[in-house]
Amino acid sequence: MFRKLVGVALVFTLTACGTAPETLIMSRRTGLTGSGEITQGVLRNSGEMRIETQYETFTGRWVAVREGANQGLELLQSAAGGSILRETASILADTEAGFGTAILTSDGGRSMRCEFRYTGVQITAIGVCETTDGEVFDLQVS
Repeated sequence: MFRKLVGVALVFTLTACGTAPETLIMSRRTGLTGSGEITQGVLRNSGEMRIETQYETFTGRWVAVREGANQGLELLQSAAGGSILRETASILADTEAGFGTAILTSDGGRSMRCEFRYTGVQITAIGVCETTDGEVFDLQVS
């Protein structure tokens, strides 16, 4: 039982670390949508962000300020009688929330600034992005 629990925790951790959060935007004015990703989201305070629309690609850097985090490390041990069997596993729990911004530029010459609230070890966020010409986009990251 213990080995199965450790195996499931390991698979979950590796899966969570291996995927970048998907980024979606939609213009409030035109309905134009775009998608991309945020890299280095797991347990980091900054990384790269890319959003592609039908007409242009925005790339740049995001930075987050983490608030009130609850972090913990648990050690689990198991022992058996007769011949000695002992195992130890580590589980990292990290629940948090914060505020982030992204400053992006496009291959079409525009720039975009995003502000978002997020939660989780791997960023899940909602927010708003605005281009230099005033186009406002809703932002979702998951």
